[in-house]
Amino acid sequence: MPKRVNLISLGCPKNLVDSEKMLGTLGAAGNIVCARPQDSDIIIINTCGFVTPALEETEETIAQVLKDANNGTKVYVVGCAVNRYADTLKTKFPAVSGWFTLEDEAKLIASIETKAAGMDSRLPTTHGYAYLKISDGCSNDCSYCTIPSIKGPHHSTDFNEIIKEAFELVELGIRELIVIGQDTTRYGSDLYGRPRLRELLRELSQIPKVEWLRIMYAHPKTIDQGIIEEIALNKKICKYIDLPIQHINDRLLSVMNRKTSRDDIENILARLKTIDDMSIRTTIIVGFPTETDDEFNELMDFLGEGHFDWVGIFPYYREQGTPAAELRQIPKEVIERRYAEAVSLQQRIINKKNQSRIGSRLEVLVSSREQVFIGHAKCTAPEIDSQILITGEGLKLGGIYEVQITGTKDYDMLGEQVLNKAKEQ
Repeated sequence: MPKRVNLISLGCPKNLVDSEKMLGTLGAAGNIVCARPQDSDIIIINTCGFVTPALEETEETIAQVLKDANNGTKVYVVGCAVNRYADTLKTKFPAVSGWFTLEDEAKLIASIETKAAGMDSRLPTTHGYAYLKISDGCSNDCSYCTIPSIKGPHHSTDFNEIIKEAFELVELGIRELIVIGQDTTRYGSDLYGRPRLRELLRELSQIPKVEWLRIMYAHPKTIDQGIIEEIALNKKICKYIDLPIQHINDRLLSVMNRKTSRDDIENILARLKTIDDMSIRTTIIVGFPTETDDEFNELMDFLGEGHFDWVGIFPYYREQGTPAAELRQIPKEVIERRYAEAVSLQQRIINKKNQSRIGSRLEVLVSSREQVFIGHAKCTAPEIDSQILITGEGLKLGGIYEVQITGTKDYDMLGEQVLNKAKEQ
């Protein structure tokens, strides 16, 4: 009898890619993929353990799944949190049927279905867009980061394997490929002795059914002029980039081991802004050990200058085993205050940007539906930036439509479909 399998994916899009590949492989081997855990014989939890809140979410999810699981249901836990906290988790949750590290994903699949061993498939769980993971691990060794200890050094995926996967995704109805990795702009340097992201983007853009390409997780240290030129010249690449700066003060950038400076960041931003309609996202950390009020204010002043369309803000978390954990820590109440101030500034920035788009017409990829259709434009990444809430008739998930922005609602934009401007599969 085929097994009924449900998978819960926690954490980042890179985890989601791994989850989709596990589901696809098990499904291709004849098992039934279930949308609800309570309908399943086997529940897989693909975990995140990057920062403290991720571990807390992992533990809460395991506890809830074990509580709700039917008698005889097997619960398997895999992924980053197992790599980092296996002993603690095993002690807390003895009822879990099996524990698997990132390196053990193939063993997990084989333990569920022996004939799935060696199979390679993927079941996209998003509509219209999909993440294309081109590398994993990281060699930057930022002083606050646990990724190198969890996933090891930067390692790129074979160029031809990426192209093959991209072809398979578009045949499944994917219109937008979002290129991701821990350090996307370093792609290829380990396998080929030189970065090859620009070549990869050009090759991906030759796939006829690819409409949009988007670059996420571009490190300021490894982005180069070639990538910037490709964004400007390649019509399929969204005029959008995710460029995590983490801070702007030179001393803190050094303490973070970011291997970049304020001058470097300003130079990159100036070059990116030469591209018409360029949209730039960043992430920052507030309350990093030893951060002074003046250094925090320098960061807020820089953000207030309007360099970024989208800003992700993270309070600093002290992570065991990182060099930053050994530095003088900022009091929790100070971190909370700085975080609240930064979020307030972020909201003002995004509200101003969204207001400026009212009256404009944007191509929007529709990816979900609740009371209304929900999508994103070339200038907004799905899930993390403002959504576009669309009123219209007969829209289809995965379709691209021309939408007029009519207003804003909290963090999101409101839009109306412009008739006869659809591009559907």
